[in-house]
Amino acid sequence: MFDLFEFFNLLINGVIPVSFICFFGFFLGKKNFFEVVEANIILKFVGLVAVPAMSADIILKLDFTNINFPLYIKYLITELTLYFLGFFTAKKFFKSKMTEAILIGAAASFANHVLYVYPIAILEFPFSQINSIITIMAMDVLLLSLTILLLDLASAKDLSLIQLIKKQSVNPPLLGLIIGLIIILIPYDLPIGIERTFEFISLSAAPCALFALGIILSKKIKWDQVKIAVFITFLRLIVHPIFAIVIILILGGHLIEDSRTTLMVATAPVGLMAFTFAPKYNVKTEAIALSILWTFIASLLLIPIVGILQI
Repeated sequence: MFDLFEFFNLLINGVIPVSFICFFGFFLGKKNFFEVVEANIILKFVGLVAVPAMSADIILKLDFTNINFPLYIKYLITELTLYFLGFFTAKKFFKSKMTEAILIGAAASFANHVLYVYPIAILEFPFSQINSIITIMAMDVLLLSLTILLLDLASAKDLSLIQLIKKQSVNPPLLGLIIGLIIILIPYDLPIGIERTFEFISLSAAPCALFALGIILSKKIKWDQVKIAVFITFLRLIVHPIFAIVIILILGGHLIEDSRTTLMVATAPVGLMAFTFAPKYNVKTEAIALSILWTFIASLLLIPIVGILQI
Protein backbone atom coordinates (compact mmCIF):
# COMPACT_ATOMS: atom_id res chain seq x y z
CA MET A 1 0.00 0.00 0.00
CA PHE A 2 1.27 3.47 -0.90
CA ASP A 3 2.14 5.51 2.19
CA LEU A 4 1.47 9.14 1.28
CA PHE A 5 3.11 10.39 4.47
CA GLU A 6 6.35 8.55 3.76
CA PHE A 7 6.33 9.82 0.17
CA PHE A 8 6.12 13.46 1.26
CA ASN A 9 8.58 12.84 4.06
CA LEU A 10 11.21 11.69 1.55
CA LEU A 11 10.29 14.49 -0.85
CA ILE A 12 10.57 17.28 1.71
CA ASN A 13 13.45 15.96 3.79
CA GLY A 14 15.48 14.15 1.12
CA VAL A 15 14.84 15.37 -2.40
CA ILE A 16 14.10 19.08 -1.97
CA PRO A 17 17.28 19.82 0.05
CA VAL A 18 19.32 18.22 -2.75
CA SER A 19 17.44 19.83 -5.64
CA PHE A 20 17.58 23.28 -4.01
CA ILE A 21 21.21 23.82 -5.07
CA CYS A 22 20.26 23.25 -8.72
CA PHE A 23 17.41 25.80 -8.55
CA PHE A 24 19.71 28.24 -6.73
CA GLY A 25 22.24 27.91 -9.55
CA PHE A 26 19.42 28.52 -12.04
CA PHE A 27 18.37 31.67 -10.14
CA LEU A 28 21.92 33.07 -9.97
CA GLY A 29 22.43 32.24 -13.65
CA LYS A 30 19.27 34.11 -14.61
CA LYS A 31 20.49 37.10 -12.57
CA ASN A 32 23.83 36.88 -14.45
CA PHE A 33 25.88 36.31 -11.30
CA PHE A 34 27.32 33.22 -13.05
CA GLU A 35 27.93 32.41 -16.72
CA VAL A 36 28.32 29.10 -18.57
CA VAL A 37 32.12 29.55 -18.67
CA GLU A 38 32.18 29.61 -14.87
CA ALA A 39 29.86 26.61 -14.69
CA ASN A 40 32.31 24.68 -16.86
CA ILE A 41 35.13 25.57 -14.43
CA ILE A 42 33.06 24.08 -11.60
CA LEU A 43 32.51 20.95 -13.70
CA LYS A 44 36.26 20.72 -14.28
CA PHE A 45 36.79 20.56 -10.50
CA VAL A 46 34.13 17.85 -10.22
CA GLY A 47 35.66 15.77 -13.01
CA LEU A 48 39.30 16.04 -11.92
CA VAL A 49 39.04 16.16 -8.11
CA ALA A 50 35.66 15.08 -6.76
CA VAL A 51 35.05 12.15 -9.13
CA PRO A 52 38.25 10.22 -8.29
CA ALA A 53 37.58 10.73 -4.57
CA MET A 54 34.04 9.46 -5.10
CA SER A 55 35.33 6.40 -6.97
CA ALA A 56 37.66 5.51 -4.11
CA ASP A 57 34.91 6.09 -1.54
CA ILE A 58 32.50 3.77 -3.40
CA ILE A 59 35.05 0.95 -3.53
CA LEU A 60 35.85 1.32 0.17
CA LYS A 61 32.14 0.96 1.04
CA LEU A 62 31.40 -2.03 -1.21
CA ASP A 63 30.73 -5.37 0.53
CA PHE A 64 32.43 -7.78 -1.91
CA THR A 65 31.08 -10.83 -0.05
CA ASN A 66 27.47 -9.82 -0.62
CA ILE A 67 27.43 -9.11 -4.37
CA ASN A 68 24.50 -10.65 -6.26
CA PHE A 69 26.29 -11.27 -9.57
CA PRO A 70 23.32 -12.86 -11.46
CA LEU A 71 21.18 -9.83 -10.65
CA TYR A 72 23.93 -7.38 -11.54
CA ILE A 73 24.69 -9.08 -14.87
CA LYS A 74 21.06 -8.73 -15.92
CA TYR A 75 21.09 -5.06 -14.98
CA LEU A 76 24.35 -4.64 -16.91
CA ILE A 77 22.66 -6.08 -20.01
CA THR A 78 19.96 -3.43 -19.82
CA GLU A 79 22.51 -0.69 -19.17
CA LEU A 80 24.75 -1.60 -22.10
CA THR A 81 21.73 -1.94 -24.40
CA LEU A 82 20.71 1.62 -23.54
CA TYR A 83 24.29 2.77 -24.08
CA PHE A 84 24.53 1.34 -27.61
CA LEU A 85 21.00 2.40 -28.50
CA GLY A 86 21.76 5.97 -27.46
CA PHE A 87 25.11 5.99 -29.27
CA PHE A 88 23.93 4.60 -32.61
CA THR A 89 20.76 6.71 -32.67
CA ALA A 90 22.81 9.85 -31.99
CA LYS A 91 25.18 9.00 -34.85
CA LYS A 92 22.52 8.01 -37.38
CA PHE A 93 19.58 10.36 -36.70
CA PHE A 94 21.11 13.35 -34.93
CA LYS A 95 24.35 13.26 -36.96
CA SER A 96 26.34 13.77 -33.76
CA LYS A 97 30.12 13.74 -33.79
CA MET A 98 31.76 10.72 -32.18
CA THR A 99 32.43 12.30 -28.76
CA GLU A 100 28.89 13.67 -28.51
CA ALA A 101 27.36 10.32 -29.50
CA ILE A 102 29.42 8.53 -26.82
CA LEU A 103 28.24 10.96 -24.15
CA ILE A 104 24.60 10.68 -25.29
CA GLY A 105 24.89 6.91 -24.88
CA ALA A 106 26.42 7.42 -21.44
CA ALA A 107 23.69 9.86 -20.41
CA ALA A 108 20.96 7.42 -21.48
CA SER A 109 22.48 4.46 -19.63
CA PHE A 110 24.17 5.85 -16.49
CA ALA A 111 21.60 6.48 -13.76
CA ASN A 112 21.91 9.00 -10.95
CA HIS A 113 22.27 6.37 -8.25
CA VAL A 114 24.80 8.28 -6.14
CA LEU A 115 22.78 11.47 -5.76
CA TYR A 116 19.22 10.16 -5.72
CA VAL A 117 18.60 6.42 -5.31
CA TYR A 118 21.33 5.65 -2.77
CA PRO A 119 20.19 8.26 -0.17
CA ILE A 120 16.57 7.11 -0.48
CA ALA A 121 17.56 3.44 -0.17
CA ILE A 122 19.51 4.13 3.02
CA LEU A 123 16.31 5.45 4.59
CA GLU A 124 14.01 2.69 3.36
CA PHE A 125 15.90 -0.59 2.91
CA PRO A 126 18.27 -2.89 4.85
CA PHE A 127 21.93 -2.86 3.87
CA SER A 128 21.61 -6.29 2.24
CA GLN A 129 19.48 -4.66 -0.46
CA ILE A 130 21.48 -1.43 -0.59
CA ASN A 131 24.62 -3.37 -1.53
CA SER A 132 23.15 -4.02 -4.99
CA ILE A 133 23.11 -0.25 -5.55
CA ILE A 134 26.70 0.10 -4.33
CA THR A 135 27.66 -2.75 -6.70
CA ILE A 136 26.17 -0.88 -9.66
CA MET A 137 27.89 2.33 -8.52
CA ALA A 138 31.26 0.57 -8.32
CA MET A 139 30.92 -1.21 -11.66
CA ASP A 140 29.77 2.01 -13.30
CA VAL A 141 33.14 3.48 -12.35
CA LEU A 142 34.70 0.89 -14.68
CA LEU A 143 32.17 1.69 -17.43
CA LEU A 144 32.84 5.39 -16.96
CA SER A 145 36.58 4.74 -17.25
CA LEU A 146 35.93 2.85 -20.50
CA THR A 147 33.80 5.76 -21.71
CA ILE A 148 36.65 8.19 -21.03
CA LEU A 149 39.01 5.87 -22.94
CA LEU A 150 36.63 5.93 -25.93
CA LEU A 151 36.37 9.72 -25.68
CA ASP A 152 40.15 10.02 -25.67
CA LEU A 153 40.40 7.75 -28.72
CA ALA A 154 37.75 9.77 -30.55
CA SER A 155 39.11 13.21 -29.66
CA ALA A 156 42.87 12.60 -30.00
CA LYS A 157 43.40 10.38 -33.03
CA ASP A 158 47.09 11.29 -33.32
CA LEU A 159 47.99 9.77 -29.96
CA SER A 160 50.30 6.76 -30.01
CA LEU A 161 49.47 3.66 -27.98
CA ILE A 162 52.05 4.60 -25.33
CA GLN A 163 50.64 8.13 -25.07
CA LEU A 164 47.13 6.77 -24.76
CA ILE A 165 48.14 4.35 -21.98
CA LYS A 166 49.96 7.19 -20.21
CA LYS A 167 46.84 9.36 -20.47
CA GLN A 168 44.65 6.62 -19.00
CA SER A 169 46.99 6.35 -16.03
CA VAL A 170 45.55 9.70 -14.89
CA ASN A 171 41.97 8.83 -15.89
CA PRO A 172 40.11 10.39 -12.88
CA PRO A 173 37.51 7.69 -12.05
CA LEU A 174 39.94 4.85 -12.83
CA LEU A 175 42.61 6.47 -10.65
CA GLY A 176 40.15 6.68 -7.76
CA LEU A 177 39.14 3.06 -8.29
CA ILE A 178 42.77 1.89 -8.20
CA ILE A 179 43.51 3.90 -5.05
CA GLY A 180 40.45 2.41 -3.34
CA LEU A 181 41.51 -1.13 -4.27
CA ILE A 182 45.06 -0.52 -3.04
CA ILE A 183 43.76 0.64 0.34
CA ILE A 184 41.57 -2.47 0.60
CA LEU A 185 44.44 -4.81 -0.31
CA ILE A 186 46.92 -3.32 2.16
CA PRO A 187 47.28 -6.04 4.84
CA TYR A 188 47.04 -3.68 7.82
CA ASP A 189 44.65 -1.01 9.00
CA LEU A 190 45.27 2.54 7.80
CA PRO A 191 44.19 5.65 9.71
CA ILE A 192 40.45 6.20 9.32
CA GLY A 193 41.27 9.76 8.33
CA ILE A 194 42.23 8.52 4.85
CA GLU A 195 38.78 7.07 4.22
CA ARG A 196 37.16 10.17 5.69
CA THR A 197 39.18 12.38 3.34
CA PHE A 198 37.82 10.57 0.29
CA GLU A 199 34.30 10.69 1.70
CA PHE A 200 34.54 14.41 2.46
CA ILE A 201 35.80 15.34 -1.01
CA SER A 202 33.31 13.03 -2.74
CA LEU A 203 30.44 14.83 -1.02
CA SER A 204 31.26 17.94 -3.07
CA ALA A 205 30.64 16.19 -6.41
CA ALA A 206 26.84 16.25 -6.43
CA PRO A 207 26.19 19.81 -5.12
CA CYS A 208 28.88 21.34 -7.36
CA ALA A 209 27.65 19.51 -10.46
CA LEU A 210 24.00 20.35 -9.68
CA PHE A 211 24.86 24.02 -9.11
CA ALA A 212 26.64 24.13 -12.48
CA LEU A 213 23.65 22.35 -14.03
CA GLY A 214 21.33 25.10 -12.77
CA ILE A 215 23.55 27.81 -14.28
CA ILE A 216 23.61 26.11 -17.68
CA LEU A 217 19.84 25.54 -17.64
CA SER A 218 19.30 29.25 -16.99
CA LYS A 219 20.76 30.13 -20.37
CA LYS A 220 19.06 29.89 -23.77
CA ILE A 221 19.03 26.36 -25.18
CA LYS A 222 19.00 25.65 -28.91
CA TRP A 223 16.12 23.60 -30.37
CA ASP A 224 18.38 20.92 -31.83
CA GLN A 225 19.63 20.23 -28.32
CA VAL A 226 16.04 19.96 -27.04
CA LYS A 227 15.36 17.12 -29.49
CA ILE A 228 18.36 15.21 -28.17
CA ALA A 229 17.22 15.88 -24.60
CA VAL A 230 13.77 14.42 -25.38
CA PHE A 231 15.43 11.31 -26.83
CA ILE A 232 17.67 10.78 -23.78
CA THR A 233 14.68 11.30 -21.46
CA PHE A 234 12.62 8.76 -23.41
CA LEU A 235 15.34 6.12 -23.06
CA ARG A 236 15.78 6.71 -19.31
CA LEU A 237 12.15 7.09 -18.21
CA ILE A 238 10.39 4.59 -20.47
CA VAL A 239 12.75 2.22 -22.28
CA HIS A 240 15.10 1.39 -19.41
CA PRO A 241 12.44 0.68 -16.72
CA ILE A 242 10.40 -1.54 -19.07
CA PHE A 243 13.49 -3.37 -20.33
CA ALA A 244 14.76 -3.90 -16.76
CA ILE A 245 11.42 -5.38 -15.64
CA VAL A 246 11.43 -7.77 -18.61
CA ILE A 247 15.06 -8.88 -18.24
CA ILE A 248 15.26 -9.03 -14.43
CA LEU A 249 11.77 -10.08 -13.33
CA ILE A 250 10.04 -11.78 -16.26
CA LEU A 251 12.94 -13.51 -18.06
CA GLY A 252 15.44 -13.52 -15.19
CA GLY A 253 13.01 -14.88 -12.60
CA HIS A 254 14.21 -12.66 -9.76
CA LEU A 255 11.75 -11.79 -7.01
CA ILE A 256 10.64 -8.18 -6.78
CA GLU A 257 11.80 -7.91 -3.15
CA ASP A 258 15.32 -9.06 -4.07
CA SER A 259 15.62 -6.73 -7.05
CA ARG A 260 13.60 -3.71 -5.92
CA THR A 261 16.56 -1.40 -5.33
CA THR A 262 18.12 -2.45 -8.65
CA LEU A 263 14.88 -1.54 -10.42
CA MET A 264 14.92 1.79 -8.59
CA VAL A 265 18.27 2.49 -10.24
CA ALA A 266 16.74 1.65 -13.64
CA THR A 267 14.08 4.32 -13.07
CA ALA A 268 16.50 6.91 -11.66
CA PRO A 269 17.28 10.26 -13.33
CA VAL A 270 20.09 10.74 -15.84
CA GLY A 271 23.44 10.63 -14.05
CA LEU A 272 25.77 13.61 -13.78
CA MET A 273 28.93 12.07 -15.20
CA ALA A 274 28.17 12.64 -18.89
CA PHE A 275 27.24 16.21 -18.04
CA THR A 276 30.43 16.63 -15.98
CA PHE A 277 32.83 15.44 -18.68
CA ALA A 278 31.11 17.04 -21.69
CA PRO A 279 33.00 20.38 -21.49
CA LYS A 280 36.36 18.59 -21.38
CA TYR A 281 35.65 17.04 -24.79
CA ASN A 282 34.01 20.16 -26.30
CA VAL A 283 30.53 18.65 -26.29
CA LYS A 284 27.49 20.87 -25.71
CA THR A 285 25.96 20.30 -22.29
CA GLU A 286 22.46 21.70 -22.89
CA ALA A 287 20.80 18.44 -24.00
CA ILE A 288 22.26 16.42 -21.14
CA ALA A 289 21.40 19.18 -18.66
CA LEU A 290 17.75 19.29 -19.81
CA SER A 291 17.39 15.51 -19.69
CA ILE A 292 18.80 15.50 -16.13
CA LEU A 293 16.20 18.09 -15.09
CA TRP A 294 13.25 16.34 -16.76
CA THR A 295 14.13 12.87 -15.50
CA PHE A 296 14.85 14.21 -12.02
CA ILE A 297 11.35 15.71 -11.81
CA ALA A 298 9.67 12.61 -13.28
CA SER A 299 11.52 10.27 -10.93
CA LEU A 300 9.78 11.90 -7.97
CA LEU A 301 6.84 9.70 -8.96
CA LEU A 302 8.65 6.76 -10.56
CA ILE A 303 10.90 5.91 -7.60
CA PRO A 304 8.04 5.66 -5.07
CA ILE A 305 6.03 3.55 -7.54
CA VAL A 306 8.89 1.06 -7.84
CA GLY A 307 9.28 1.20 -4.07
CA ILE A 308 5.77 -0.21 -3.58
CA LEU A 309 5.56 -2.32 -6.78
CA GLN A 310 4.19 -5.83 -6.30
CA ILE A 311 4.41 -8.41 -9.11
